[in-house]
Amino acid sequence: MRNWAVLLEKSRVVQCAVGERSYHIFYQLCAGAPTTLREKLNLKKVDEYKYLKQSCCYSIAGVDDAEMFHAVTEAMNIVHISKEDQDNVFAMVSAVLWLGDVSFTIIDNENHVEITVEEAAETVSRLLGCSIEDLNLVLSKRHMKVNNENIVQKLTLTQATDTRDALAKALYASLFEWLVEQINKSLSVGKRRTGRSISILDIYGFESFDKNSFEQFCINYANERLQQHFNRHLFKLEQEEYVEDGIDWAKVEFEDNQDCLNLFEKKPLGLLSLLDEESTFPNATDLTFANKLKQHLDTNSCFRGERGKAFTVRHYAGEVAYDTSGFLEKNRDLLHMDSIQFLAKCKLSIPQTFASKMLAQSDNLESVPYRPSVADSQKLSVAMKFKGQLFQLMQRLESTTPHFIRCIKPNNLQLPAIYGQELVLQQLKCCGVLEVVRISRSGYPTRMTHQKFARRYGFLLLEDVASQDPLSVSVAILHQFNILPEMYQVGYTKLFFRTGQVSQAVFVSLINTPGLLLYSIHYAATLFALCILLVLTGFHFQNRQVIR
Repeated sequence: MRNWAVLLEKSRVVQCAVGERSYHIFYQLCAGAPTTLREKLNLKKVDEYKYLKQSCCYSIAGVDDAEMFHAVTEAMNIVHISKEDQDNVFAMVSAVLWLGDVSFTIIDNENHVEITVEEAAETVSRLLGCSIEDLNLVLSKRHMKVNNENIVQKLTLTQATDTRDALAKALYASLFEWLVEQINKSLSVGKRRTGRSISILDIYGFESFDKNSFEQFCINYANERLQQHFNRHLFKLEQEEYVEDGIDWAKVEFEDNQDCLNLFEKKPLGLLSLLDEESTFPNATDLTFANKLKQHLDTNSCFRGERGKAFTVRHYAGEVAYDTSGFLEKNRDLLHMDSIQFLAKCKLSIPQTFASKMLAQSDNLESVPYRPSVADSQKLSVAMKFKGQLFQLMQRLESTTPHFIRCIKPNNLQLPAIYGQELVLQQLKCCGVLEVVRISRSGYPTRMTHQKFARRYGFLLLEDVASQDPLSVSVAILHQFNILPEMYQVGYTKLFFRTGQVSQAVFVSLINTPGLLLYSIHYAATLFALCILLVLTGFHFQNRQVIR
């Protein structure tokens, strides 16, 4: 399990749109926490927290947040998260909410600030295990090193607010990663025992809304890369196998999305590289980023510059217009080293764990007065993190045997029993499903090496073929049982069959071979009777392997 969702959506922690809830756990904790935990965390009502009340949406019709909180705690019990760790988790969730209520007092005419010492600051300090002085220092001042000289910079109200929100987002994201690690540890027990595992990837749906921002930009990029994986396995590798084995095959054409991937990934003039480059400039804006894209990419067939801060990408599933508002801020998302060191100094173990992980991710940069360089900013950008995690996922997918399930959205109304034919057909075309059907209907999905086929069915031949090579035996079997030539092809190393031909051939062979069908039925009946007898006598099959 990975943390893509929080990596892209952690901005929801500090800012959510009107009519849209933040993460469910905030509302579940406030509604379902027992009295002792509520008092320990100093919980308020959801509409009293600044981070939550800005959206004016506190509940979901038909959803009981208190009941869901109990379901969350039960799930944590199932994956063996201790009661102490659960209390620490909820303390961090509460600390995130209370951070949003930490306010600042302007102390001079240059708009510099200090935190206001009141309930919010005191509660955050207690939940994190730090002093009010340390909290004030990390939120109102910044240490830097310039020409080997240590400098303490006072922060303005805007800078302090951004630092506070960055700390809240980092706490929530780190907590999510920690929980994922605990779940993975619990689930890995079975894998260690067997050496085998099954992984399920529930990918993002392709997204196109009235306004598409940085999150949709990353999600749709991931979909492009996953679609390429789909193309590779169901189109490229499938048809390459026919060609390599000498099969007479008319190639099925499909739309390759490599050009769109190049638009995202090409260096130095791809969307991701240009985004990271612009994110390192202190005076850059979302408009300058949009203009840079138009300057360098307007000749690309998959890109089109739009008016103002917008641009359009021609994805495999259609065109999507993106608004660059907030792109640079969301991509930078840098947590200053002061904040990481602040967490490391907290008395509670879980913030210390978060800090250790962050320090490791920042490549062991241990100098106390630290200011991210251009290279470090690029390394820590959200887009680069997302791309790195995506490539790790692709490497894992390439090392496995994939099976694909395509989910089709039947209508845009989110209602049952409504089937929009045009909408469904559009999705089938965009996902390449129609081309897969064409290959499946005209192709040979069942394959078996000549050695395996000859070994399995050679005894059915009426004449002795022990001295013949496997290919000759395979062909002799096909001829003896009159398998139609259009139902198979003989390759250099394998036999390729149309759907259902092997099972049909076996059935025909049983009927046409004297005594064989009766023998097979007798064998199956005897085996079934033996199984019943063993069960009745208490014989257990557990941990036994049947050798055939």
